[in-house]
Amino acid sequence: MGCIVAFDRYQCGVDVIGFGLPLHGVFMSLGAGLAALLVTAALSGQAGVTDLTRRSVRWRVPVRWYLIALLSVPVGATLISLVIYGPQAPATPSGGWPRALAEVAAVFVLQLVLFQLAEEIGFTGFLQHHWQDRYHPMKLTLYVALLWAVWHIPDHFAEEGWGVEALISAPVVFAIEVVSLFFARALFVWLYNRTGSSVLLVAILHASFDAAISQLSRDVVPGSNTARFLIFTGVIVVFATAVIIATKGQLGRAKAALET
Repeated sequence: MGCIVAFDRYQCGVDVIGFGLPLHGVFMSLGAGLAALLVTAALSGQAGVTDLTRRSVRWRVPVRWYLIALLSVPVGATLISLVIYGPQAPATPSGGWPRALAEVAAVFVLQLVLFQLAEEIGFTGFLQHHWQDRYHPMKLTLYVALLWAVWHIPDHFAEEGWGVEALISAPVVFAIEVVSLFFARALFVWLYNRTGSSVLLVAILHASFDAAISQLSRDVVPGSNTARFLIFTGVIVVFATAVIIATKGQLGRAKAALET
């Protein structure tokens, strides 16, 4: 189907909502967020729901974290593309750059509101948060990434159908997802720890990636969909690797996590 494999879903140009955003993804993301709130209510009552809600909309963090969340992927990918393809890499969009950037901004807002905030309430605000003190940050990253990849298996079949080719390709897609999601989750763990447990900032970084690879990539990478995927995902891998090395695997934790 000519899909671009984003780091947590397929960008296949199925124009259901607009800008090629899949309707089934909305229900998946809202389901993750709603499930987190319901389980939190069952486990911790109103106090737990209030705490999760506050962390989900925590916006009072230093400006530098907003800049990192918003700009690290698009700026990094553009710079890599310039190195690979030269100054001719950024093509002038048919409607001009103001319109192109406005479209990127629109997709970012849609991604954040319809997909990423609800999704990260589930995976960051609930699952990652509850495992913070149980596992070492690197184990935590791997475990959440594995469950995140499992959660996206239905997304693969929703896009590709249930034919033989889809069934054969599913394990390969899952393996790619686990690797790419591991590096993405490492960044999310780090950002969450460094921003005082802000799910919102994690969701902003998540939405920035998806908006950039689905909308901006065509204008800054004059190559195939595979080249765009590799360049944009490469930014995540390099960024996450640098963070892992710089923090010695602690990913911003103020104290050592328990080994289990």
